[in-house]
Parts: sequence; C-alpha cells; structure tokens
Amino acid sequence: MLGFYLFCIYIGVLSVLAAPYSRRPEKWWVEIVTDLPRCTYYFGPFDTDKEASSHTPGYLEDLESEGAKRVSIRIKRCQPSALTIYEDEFSESIAA
Repeated sequence: MLGFYLFCIYIGVLSVLAAPYSRRPEKWWVEIVTDLPRCTYYFGPFDTDKEASSHTPGYLEDLESEGAKRVSIRIKRCQPSALTIYEDEFSESIAA
C-alpha cells in the first residue's frame, strides 16, 4: 500500500513539473501584409516582441526590393499555419 501512495505522489510531482511545458506561450512573429502582391508573410519565431521588432526592417527591405507594396506590419503571438499566404482574385487564400 505504501508503494501505491509513493507512486501517486511521484505521478503528481511529475504532472506539476511538466505542466509549464505543456502550456508554453506562443512565440512572437512578424506579420507583414502586402498590397502588391496580395500576400501575408510571417517571419519568426522570436522569443520576445523586441527581438521580432529588431528584425523587421530587414524583412521590409527584402520585400520592397522585390517590388512589394506594404500594407501593414504587426508583431504578434501566434502559430501561423503557413509562412506565406497568397491571395488572388480566384481564391480566398492559398498557402504557398
């Protein structure tokens, strides 16, 4: 019976220690939505919003050198399903 109680305590301690890892907050991403082409780009992941912000000028420079027209930039916590989402007149969104 003592073994059973020790086992229960062991399982309880493990679940308490493992809980923070199962509820990790999402990472920070830079979301850039462009007008031409009509796309949403995600750059990341980053550990902090400041780290994401510090990388944003380089991403903008790259996109603008390719002729993209910027619409908006957001730094946010998320887990994007695709890093580039292309939107055209024939479909809502297509993951590229």
